[in-house]
Amino acid sequence: MAKAFKIKYGLLWLLLLVHTVVVSAQSSLADSIIHQQSLRQSVMYLSGDNLKGRLTGSAGADSAAAFIAAQFKMAGLDTLTANKGYFENYVAYFEGKKIPAKNVVAVLPAKYSTDSLVIFSAHYDHVGQGNDMPDYKAYSRQDDIFNGANDNATGVAALIELAKYYKAQNSNRYNILFVAFSGEEMGLLGSGYLSKQINLRLVNAMINLEMLGRPAYNNCYVISFSNKSIKNALNSCLKKYQPNDAATFFSIDPYPAEDLVHRSDHYPFTQKVKRAFTIMASSPADMYYHTVDDEYETIDFDFLLEATRNIALACGQFTR
Repeated sequence: MAKAFKIKYGLLWLLLLVHTVVVSAQSSLADSIIHQQSLRQSVMYLSGDNLKGRLTGSAGADSAAAFIAAQFKMAGLDTLTANKGYFENYVAYFEGKKIPAKNVVAVLPAKYSTDSLVIFSAHYDHVGQGNDMPDYKAYSRQDDIFNGANDNATGVAALIELAKYYKAQNSNRYNILFVAFSGEEMGLLGSGYLSKQINLRLVNAMINLEMLGRPAYNNCYVISFSNKSIKNALNSCLKKYQPNDAATFFSIDPYPAEDLVHRSDHYPFTQKVKRAFTIMASSPADMYYHTVDDEYETIDFDFLLEATRNIALACGQFTR
């Protein structure tokens, strides 16, 4: 009995040691791969005046898409379809017009053969310049470009860093799609298109990133039909890596009256994907939201770095 107890105790101790080493390694990997400078560079480029507000179908949006595709390629991600590269072209119908549009899609193949997948996404489009979008009017003659630094260059910057992290981690049980959507500001058009192109029953989770650069409460919140259970799952996983952050970093949606669940790119996936949700940090009533003052200089990059690393660690549970 004593010998058996010692063997059992020894095995438990060994398993605990291995678990501790793995957890520590993953946390260290997030710190070594996800950098503030990279986040800054992505947000600066995507929100630059040269891109003219990234209106879907515009030259600025095409430049943004090319930048994102180049980042995915440098991260070592595969294309979803070899002959199409990283672009998934579709036609956006808006205000009675047909607009040529594209999503940017990359894939990190699963470690072992499977058809199941996880999706990480963020929309890269914004509302353009001047009166490009009828509901948004520039109020300054000196600046008529809606740069969209927080909405949603921050989400795309985080998406690019997640791609680097999961590629380096190399332990994903599921295929991971990294998708930068266009057409969000016109009514979730890019996400709606993709949701009809894939078998949603194969999707284990869909995680969308939105407005992470100006936190309302110094944390992130979950937008979902089941936000409490997802929030708990994220915090529980994060606790393994960041014990001091775990209890409060992810919260439930504090703005239910804003109906954000129907206004975010995870929504087209919700009918068939149980774990489809958006992670967001800013208030929908943020003072710079959809104004020409949503500029690079207004972003809290210390928080964006923390949020991106915590999302990488907490969402790893859906990839393994």
